[in-house]
Amino acid sequence: MFTIKVTTVSGNEVIESGYGIQWSPWAHKLNYTDHNNCGDHLTLQPGDKAEIINSAGKTVAHYVNDSK
Repeated sequence: MFTIKVTTVSGNEVIESGYGIQWSPWAHKLNYTDHNNCGDHLTLQPGDKAEIINSAGKTVAHYVNDSK
């Protein structure tokens, strides 16, 4: 399982847990399977950043919507 931490451009944080994470760069979207085994997604707005953190607490991926 991974932790998905999104920090918005305004400084708010959204934290989700998920499996099977997929990044869609053209849509700025993280698709993942949640703890209920349902598909879900988070869309990054311009300036938002996402970190994927593994069960050992290590950040294993970063995603940013840097579109203007």
